[in-house]
Amino acid sequence: MKLMRPLKTFPLLFVAAIGGCGDHGRPAGPPPPRAEFLVAAGDSTYWVRATPEGIRRRGSSMMLARVAGEFYEIYTADEDRSFYDALFVGQRVYRRDLVSGDSALVYRDTIVPTAEHHWAAIHPEDSPLLPDEEASEHPVASATADVELLDVHDAYLSLEHHTDIDVGGVRHMHRTIRRVVDLRSRRDATIRQTFGDSAGQVIVGRGAELYAAARDSIRENHDPRALRARDAATDLAFDPRSFSLGEIKGGPTVTFVVPGIGEHTAGTALPLAPIPANAPQWWSSVVPTLPSSSDSVEDRWAGKGYTVRARYDAAGESAALSLSDERGREWPLGRIPVPVRRVMWLDAPELDAVHRDALARAFDEAVLYDDDARLAAHSRGTGVMTRAALIRARHGERVIVPRAERSSVFPVSRPLHRGKLKRSRHAPT
Repeated sequence: MKLMRPLKTFPLLFVAAIGGCGDHGRPAGPPPPRAEFLVAAGDSTYWVRATPEGIRRRGSSMMLARVAGEFYEIYTADEDRSFYDALFVGQRVYRRDLVSGDSALVYRDTIVPTAEHHWAAIHPEDSPLLPDEEASEHPVASATADVELLDVHDAYLSLEHHTDIDVGGVRHMHRTIRRVVDLRSRRDATIRQTFGDSAGQVIVGRGAELYAAARDSIRENHDPRALRARDAATDLAFDPRSFSLGEIKGGPTVTFVVPGIGEHTAGTALPLAPIPANAPQWWSSVVPTLPSSSDSVEDRWAGKGYTVRARYDAAGESAALSLSDERGREWPLGRIPVPVRRVMWLDAPELDAVHRDALARAFDEAVLYDDDARLAAHSRGTGVMTRAALIRARHGERVIVPRAERSSVFPVSRPLHRGKLKRSRHAPT
């Protein structure tokens, strides 16, 4: 059984031209400039197309990657191996080619399947649940994985992997790590592979220095309120593979998250400060998607004869998206969630018919995923809880971790990056 995850959506459908209409249904006022682009914001992707006839926009909660001109949808799928009294739900990450429709596995949790094999060996009398069977509301054993898709830069996908294991006779573990996956090779990428040998060595060395300084600071803090942090620090171990990619002022950054390694830790992890890095050659494909200029209230992207603007509200919860021409005239496009990460241009070069049709199918299908997720979230019983509902209830008890730029230890159970994306798609068979 593959569980469907409820998605936090920012409802946007096809919208007609902004503003009132004049003769023959055309929008009143000057026509907008010709423009076509995708905006990645919050947990969604928005498709905007402007012509003299008006502006159309649609959005859906999905992550898209563009690698060498090809579009891929990135999504997660649950891998359910549960028994009635033992919950085993891992996760996999797939990339789907929008043109061919083919999906390929790019990342898989291996800890939950291993725990399930141990449980099955110890309890040979138990039978796995069938797809339509429900688990106990109070299972005696639980092993779950939760993979959060953080961001994608060219072919490199950054993710955060949470694992919670509580299986008597097997092991107890609560761990958070980060990984960067190369969508082309479908393998974990290392710092040296991503930035080159010499630059990678410098970045890893800088990460180790930041960790050592943070660890010493924690150990020397004698405030009674820091007792938990000091205890947790003993179970931390710097892992050069546990990192994610980001950007500051148009350049790449590397953020290491140091995971706890103790079997009885509370899922502690230490996020280090972002490390600026020299831009490798592949970063040149990322630069056009980043803001061309920014200030304290808005980001701006320069398109082909037009500008895309994202103005942020005071609370930092949403942004007003707009389109302006070379004369400074502006057309509102509505509000979108934050963070607004990138703009992918579809008119420079012009999008061909094959990829346009593929994008349209992906947006159409994503609406169906969201509907299925809402249906799957409905509990069908009174005495038992569905496995999807049980997972959500467990996750609801976790602490939401703010983005941290100081040296401290936090019980991590949600991505430190606010722009988390989840998919609600069945794994391919």
